[in-house]
Amino acid sequence: MPKGLIAPLTQAALASLRALAEGTAPSMPDEHRARLLHLALIETGAEGDAITALGRERLISDR
Repeated sequence: MPKGLIAPLTQAALASLRALAEGTAPSMPDEHRARLLHLALIETGAEGDAITALGRERLISDR
C-alpha cells in the first residue's frame, strides 16, 4: 500500500489537502506543502499546487 495512504497527517495538513481539493485554499503553510509533496498527495505545476489521484484517495479514506 502506498505510504501516502497510510502515513500520519496532522488534522491541519489534512484540512489543507481538503481545502486544495475543494478549491478554497489560496495558500497553505510551507510545512503542510512539504509533507503533502513528500507523500505524493499533491504536485506542483506551472499553475500552482494540484491534488493527485493519491491525494483524492487519501481524502476518501480519511472521511
